[in-house]
Amino acid sequence: MSSNRVLTNIDILWRIFEYSNSSQNYHNALVSKIWSNEALSVLWRTLDSLLPLLRLLGPMTLVSKQDELPYYKYERLIHSENWVLFRRYAWRVRKIEYDDMSPHPNFSDSVFMDIIISSRTLSGIELLPNLHRLSSNDTPLIQKWLPLFINKSLSALDLQASGSADMHLLTRTLSHLHHLCPNLRNLSLLTKLELDDAPQFNATLSSLPLLNEVELSTSLLCPATLSTLAHLPHLESFAIATIDDEESTLRVMPLSDAFLSLRTFSSDSVGFRSIVSFLEAYEPRELRTLVVYSTNAETHAAYQSLFAVVASACPNTIMQSLLVIDFEPSIVDPSSTPLLLTIPYHLLDLTLLVLSCPPPLNLDVGCMKALLAALPSLHTLELIDEAGAPTLPLSALSELAPLCPVMRFLTLYLDTRHIAASAPPDTIFPCLEVLDVLTSPLESSARNVAIFLGSILPPKCVVRHLHYGDQMKWEPVVDFLPLIFELRAAKQGRSNAITPPEE
Repeated sequence: MSSNRVLTNIDILWRIFEYSNSSQNYHNALVSKIWSNEALSVLWRTLDSLLPLLRLLGPMTLVSKQDELPYYKYERLIHSENWVLFRRYAWRVRKIEYDDMSPHPNFSDSVFMDIIISSRTLSGIELLPNLHRLSSNDTPLIQKWLPLFINKSLSALDLQASGSADMHLLTRTLSHLHHLCPNLRNLSLLTKLELDDAPQFNATLSSLPLLNEVELSTSLLCPATLSTLAHLPHLESFAIATIDDEESTLRVMPLSDAFLSLRTFSSDSVGFRSIVSFLEAYEPRELRTLVVYSTNAETHAAYQSLFAVVASACPNTIMQSLLVIDFEPSIVDPSSTPLLLTIPYHLLDLTLLVLSCPPPLNLDVGCMKALLAALPSLHTLELIDEAGAPTLPLSALSELAPLCPVMRFLTLYLDTRHIAASAPPDTIFPCLEVLDVLTSPLESSARNVAIFLGSILPPKCVVRHLHYGDQMKWEPVVDFLPLIFELRAAKQGRSNAITPPEE
């Protein structure tokens, strides 16, 4: 009896079906009425296309014409009984997320016209009443028929319109958002086209006061649009995206009381100077996360100015938690790259720093000590520098450990040619959870490396490495470390046991 109750418990069934694949859930739906309802809800919860839904309204034919992409159209008019079937499944749909890795089906405009005409008798009924997220790169759907599928439950809209989009038509379609999905919180709109009607687009943004996350391509960002975003009361995350490696300069207009709630700002399409101008112009006081990817050739001065603006122009921004700087291509002057880690500002509350694909850093103990001294609160440091031979010796970790009181995740490219037998006493990283050695070559014996690491790493710290080529040599180090930790703990236990108590 207890097993029967378990197999009819909706919460347990839902959890089981979530971990089942589509084929298994097709079979689960045939077991019983209870199983069918829950299995179908899982199957229809997330779709990668509108095609399964539209087929519920009638049989469709794939039409192929010369010089045109194949497209679907209905073979006949939509009947009332088709709407009964459609409703049986449509309420289960929570997400529609187009798969970028595979071509999506195209639909004739007549498909959507047939839906509009047939649904006139269903006035006030939303097609997908429980849809929470819609993600699409179907340009004709986005610019003309999008309002059919959005509703008051929608909270996230991710649209990627290709170069064939009509920006005026798209802007007009977006103007319906404020009354069709007034609870929209996340909006991503990526297009290469210049904005034809900035006032109407800005009015659309202003009419969505609950927006919490916004991602826009640079072609949509004129000073007036930035000003509109700056006054959205709940905007916490703002991202600027690139399309097809476009390069752009962010045009800013200084404002007071701007971006009052902004906590995360990221960009992968404008240079360091544009980011500096943005921070100086708006001074987002609540900023905690800054992610910068540059497609321009940057100078060392521009890089240093990032730290300067964080430390001075936005004084409260010093409490940020993340600074990720991705270099592509390299900085102009390679001779200045060792200075990248010379930060003349003490960002006392910075907790995460990532330099992804920088030019060769030529790491040494001195520059690492200077970096850690300037950033005493780091819990994550990733210096993803794998160009050429590593220059920072593994043994230097014993000198860095006292400067890392709260470090939890450390990623470094290390030279393992000369290994100390063990570290000096009391040089253990107190909080380190993961040491990532990237593709560091293992040029000493695995035993010696494991013994050294076992003397500076805390128990249960994981050494991570890449599992290909020469890096397979690190596996004995990883396997040997737990034994080193056990021997160290046993030795400390014996030492404590023979130490007389203090009187």
